[in-house]
Amino acid sequence: MKLNDIDLNKLAHFMEVVRAGGVTKAALKLTLTPSAISQSVRALELSLDTQLFDRVGKQMVLTTDGRSLVNSLSRYQEGLRESLAQLQSSKDVVKGRIRLGIFYGFSNTLAAEFLASLQNDCPDLEVDVIFGSPSELDRLLQYKRIDFAINLFKTAAELPLIESKLTADELWLVSSQPPPRRSLGFSELRKAPFVDYYRKSRLIASWIAHHFEKRVRDIPITMYASHSELVVQLILQGVGIGIVASSIAKPYVEDGRLFVIRGKKRQLESPIWLKENKDAAASPAKALFKTKMLGHFAMRPRL
Repeated sequence: MKLNDIDLNKLAHFMEVVRAGGVTKAALKLTLTPSAISQSVRALELSLDTQLFDRVGKQMVLTTDGRSLVNSLSRYQEGLRESLAQLQSSKDVVKGRIRLGIFYGFSNTLAAEFLASLQNDCPDLEVDVIFGSPSELDRLLQYKRIDFAINLFKTAAELPLIESKLTADELWLVSSQPPPRRSLGFSELRKAPFVDYYRKSRLIASWIAHHFEKRVRDIPITMYASHSELVVQLILQGVGIGIVASSIAKPYVEDGRLFVIRGKKRQLESPIWLKENKDAAASPAKALFKTKMLGHFAMRPRL
């Protein structure tokens, strides 16, 4: 006899009679009449040319062949359930490639911690990382060359970008030499050599404006280094002083290799944004990536 010759519904009715402990209870569970269940079981016995139950009064007791069929069907049903569960699970796995831009001043350590966590939680997500200046990343997002950008500045109104606050860093002015115990004055800072990131950067001017309420234009910049890691190394080499995010500077300060130059007020805090193109096509991979990134940085302890 071939499997195709067997009515699978009759096998299901048979197993329900076994599980329920009788025809009446099986009929209630399957919303059929007891007569229909009895006829189904009897038809199955005829097709298999064997007796599956001994009828003892109102009780139905499995025969040896009946117990053998139950054992075989139980294994079959369990295997089928596992296969269906695996199929469903494979549909639930989110796959895709994410193109992430990161501005040069962002901490490599923070980026690596998030990407390692993402790879552990979502191994089927692929992430390609590029670095760029804030304006370059906005342009790449605008033309849909990347999917997300970790960026330093808010978006210009005319760009089709949306932003979510990712985290925030204090901006520390640091030096390789211990500063005087007193706070440096405005005139002293104007004469100090600075290492900056970009020629059009307003970072140092913003720091001075925050602490001294002074607007300056002619800041002596000895070198533009783009990447925060290079800025730190140049400061360590004594090329100049510079402004570094607290998440990057803190290990060097704790080791006594960098020293914080205090201003007149609380440290200036800089928000960091996660940006995306509002007109870009949505996908499960992008939605998952954004949720994971925002959640990861929301749990980040503040310095």
